[in-house]
Amino acid sequence: MTLKDFIANLQKLEAEGHGDKLVFYRHGASGDCGLLSSAYVTDEIDDDTGPFDYVDEGEEYISIYAGN
Repeated sequence: MTLKDFIANLQKLEAEGHGDKLVFYRHGASGDCGLLSSAYVTDEIDDDTGPFDYVDEGEEYISIYAGN
């Protein structure tokens, strides 16, 4: 999903009257969940921050931090 697609989806939810709701993440495999936090652009790839095998080394992507 691109940032543009993600924003369009969020704008649709807001237009439907859900703009005042909290935003949580849920990790399917582990079931872990929590609040979303900040977002930033990066090209860092490692075992701790990801995005693992989704992008090539040196390619920028949007990272959304989950948690406090």
